[in-house]
Amino acid sequence: MKFIFLTLFITSLFSQDQIEGRWHLVGYEDNVMYQFQNNYRYTIYNVDGNFGDLDEAGGTPNPYTIANDIITIDMFFGNVVSYQMVFRCNDQVVDFVSNGIHSTLFREGYDYDDCNDNSQDCFDLSNVDFGECDMALGIGWNGSVCEYFSGCDWVIDDIDYSDFFFNSLDECQGTCSYTNECDQGYIELNGLCFYENDVNVIQKMIDSSYESNIDLGCEDWDLYCGSPNPYMDSSENWGWIAYDGITYEMPGNENGFVEPLELGIQEWENGRLTSLMCGAYIYCQLSGPIPEEINTLTELEVFRVEGNYFNGFIPESICEFDLSYNDYLAFDVGYNYLCPPYPDCIDTNDQFWGQFDEECNEIGDINGDSRMDILDVILLVPIILDSQNIDYQIFVLSDINYDDSLNVNDIIVLVNIILNSQ
Repeated sequence: MKFIFLTLFITSLFSQDQIEGRWHLVGYEDNVMYQFQNNYRYTIYNVDGNFGDLDEAGGTPNPYTIANDIITIDMFFGNVVSYQMVFRCNDQVVDFVSNGIHSTLFREGYDYDDCNDNSQDCFDLSNVDFGECDMALGIGWNGSVCEYFSGCDWVIDDIDYSDFFFNSLDECQGTCSYTNECDQGYIELNGLCFYENDVNVIQKMIDSSYESNIDLGCEDWDLYCGSPNPYMDSSENWGWIAYDGITYEMPGNENGFVEPLELGIQEWENGRLTSLMCGAYIYCQLSGPIPEEINTLTELEVFRVEGNYFNGFIPESICEFDLSYNDYLAFDVGYNYLCPPYPDCIDTNDQFWGQFDEECNEIGDINGDSRMDILDVILLVPIILDSQNIDYQIFVLSDINYDDSLNVNDIIVLVNIILNSQ
């Protein structure tokens, strides 16, 4: 028993010593560096071509603990992630593994291109019994896909299989002609499969924000000002996504545009969007209308967009979600610039409800001149005749009697309103 305890203690210390230091993140090596020190992971960003010291680290450092080769990192907001650490290339490179390689780091000063210590041969390892030990062996081909192998040793029955392991999933997939094809209706982003329609709805919110041309009074020095928030395209973006319970940091790629997976905080299950948090404290700064297609996010359980700049009307279809509309931690569209009437699922008498609706047009004021007169009647006639091809905002303004249809009855009600106001 003492021997086992001592072995585990030494292994833990060895893993701790291995990870301490400064590491570049593969794929973002020119932008992001992590420094592991005294059970804290610090994030350091490239400033003017240089990575600074700890006193220049961004944000609050993330506490971490290590047990054997498992590192557990507190990402805050109740989000704790664990990875197996697989060191290679003389401990100059480490893979964080959880259902495949989550991320790869290499030490400051090391040339990652030199890490090519594995053979390029592709060999089916599925019938090799490496033993029931939990030691990480590497990435290998199982005859149909690349996967992570563990066992007791690379040498089995005097055969050394170490040359048949790869440095990364990408290397294995490329060598073994493996393609990570998504099911029909899904698209691959960052190596994961996402339901294309869900991604498209997020994209439409982003596009509407750009198209709104809203004036937020931005100054040249304000990196956070804009719609959508341009900082989400930054390598320092604080957002993240959770996919099937695994959390992925989502730094922006700095291509000049906010992309769907860079927006806010998201959770996905089986490729479907279940949670979108873009509320006040996340500062997505979305604007324009809420998309009519919002109801196609059929797996959505959390929709938080309070404190943005959405305007126009809330689509009635927003009431089709299977979520708790009375729980503002699950659903909140308050304090935007959205106009009445509001869908029935929204309790406008709730103490947390509010909108900046001072600029909203009154029902019947179709031309937006703050009064109802014969000009509105003239505009209403062609709208009724072409009611199948008008947008939702015009429909709401023209549905004078609130019966969810446009016909001659709306003209009669509008004329009576005008006559009674004389």
